[in-house]
Amino acid sequence: MLAAGGVGLVLTACGSSGASTSALQSYLAAVEPIRLGVNNLLEGADPIISNYRDHRYSGDQAAAAMSRLEQSFGTYMVEINALQPSDRTLAGINAPYAHTYILEDSYLNALVAAFPGGDFASLPDTQSEQREAIIEWRVQLEILANAASDVLPADLQQAGRGEIAPSVSGPS
Repeated sequence: MLAAGGVGLVLTACGSSGASTSALQSYLAAVEPIRLGVNNLLEGADPIISNYRDHRYSGDQAAAAMSRLEQSFGTYMVEINALQPSDRTLAGINAPYAHTYILEDSYLNALVAAFPGGDFASLPDTQSEQREAIIEWRVQLEILANAASDVLPADLQQAGRGEIAPSVSGPS
């Protein structure tokens, strides 16, 4: 339901004063380094978790390593939330996407706190909310790009797929 309403909003906006190719390209130029940096950074979470699970890291060592990762992530969280696209359509698409970074930071912070005691039962479960927002963001960008006869980065199709939050249970 939300997706259908959002798509209609984007199509209406594109029909009147929607995002121009230059506005879309400017937005992507600002977002891509953040998005790709986060993807790269979060790949570092799995080795931390594996080292903890395999007892190569104590809870305190895992917490310290994950804390460094979370602090680096915090920089990206601020950057994405500081973006203020002048195009209203892009601003509307960016806001829920930027919120996923806040959710992820909250998860990483809770993970840091859980490592020393090894009690992961209270980790926030935000994966579904994040995935939905990221997929909605990707779909709306695709609609804007199609309307502007523009091409999105090829790897954008992966946004919202796969693991959203590093998991401490099961194989990494």
